[in-house]
Amino acid sequence: MLFQEKLRASASALLLLSVSVAPALAASVDTKSRESISTLTANHGLSEAAQQYLMHYPSRSGVDGHSPRTDSAAVFIPRGKTPEGGWPVVVWAHGTVGVANQCAPSLNERTARDKQYLNTWLSLGYAIVAPDYAGLGSDGVHHYLNARGEAWSILDGVRSALKQFPLKNELILVGQSQGAHAAFSSAGFQPQYAPELNIRSTVLTGTPYFAANTTAADILPPAQAGNANAGDPKIPYIFYIYLAAADADPSLKPSDYFQDGALPLLEQAKNLCITPLTEKTMQAGLNAGNTLKPAIESLLSAGINTMLYPTMHIQHPVFIGIGSVDINVPTAMQTRFSDAVKAAGTQTEVHVYEGLDHSGTVNPSLRDSVPFIIRGDKATKS
Repeated sequence: MLFQEKLRASASALLLLSVSVAPALAASVDTKSRESISTLTANHGLSEAAQQYLMHYPSRSGVDGHSPRTDSAAVFIPRGKTPEGGWPVVVWAHGTVGVANQCAPSLNERTARDKQYLNTWLSLGYAIVAPDYAGLGSDGVHHYLNARGEAWSILDGVRSALKQFPLKNELILVGQSQGAHAAFSSAGFQPQYAPELNIRSTVLTGTPYFAANTTAADILPPAQAGNANAGDPKIPYIFYIYLAAADADPSLKPSDYFQDGALPLLEQAKNLCITPLTEKTMQAGLNAGNTLKPAIESLLSAGINTMLYPTMHIQHPVFIGIGSVDINVPTAMQTRFSDAVKAAGTQTEVHVYEGLDHSGTVNPSLRDSVPFIIRGDKATKS
């Protein structure tokens, strides 16, 4: 019973596994890797963009630390005359979509929430570079919340976009949920991996946080009584965690970690994106009690190191938006994150949005994050 209480909600989007993080190395990507630009499919675009493109670019795997690869990103150019020196850039790091190639945001229509959010930045005169992350829209399995894997792919995408489009090397990293983890990881790895990039600030909402001593039990919310047969929408995240772990270690056996009733949907998770996978999970009534085996806790705990940020001290200002009723990334965890960032000496501005949840915080946060950016630009130029 204790196991079930600790793990009933263990599919939290906060606990995501990949392979081990090694120290970042200065980038030296394979320039012979394929690099191409095409027009982005119209219904995958944004209404405020004058032009929108799908870009493939050379990168290096942050998962294994050395393999050359080709990743993808969408690039959106604002309406109007290109300013002298090029458009300033919002680098958009997206939230959870899945682990399969076809789940890449550049290959799909964006959600209404993200359209509203990104169109706002375009209307303010920012171009948007939106990397898909390694394994999404590109070869291989996406290693969910692997800090270095996310960061290297994002930073290489920005490098390529600056060469290919009329963009200015004035960058804002912006991310939500998994994307907040990716954006903050990118900010931490940038000084060593891509020192030529000029990141002015980072804007985060719904940010996961892990410390070196974090265990699965530490971050799992308590089980709720009376939900033994109810589906848990966080179970898909455990499936994605396992698939990344199994990609790193093919000797893993799914039956060691999952009960028989969950195995068919685990197999489908290899190709299902987050929305249909969640729907099937809820229809099947899968939850920790009828899905997971005790060994899952050791698997999850072993993956914590892959999610650690390289540093909490960032060399530019950081905006942190927190929903007061966030369940996906619990508000308490986000508060610990903001406290750790401030304690590390990072210039930090924190806003808590009362009554708003994980997704609901995104667009309302603009009322504070946009002035935060404007103040930072004025301070930089004064």
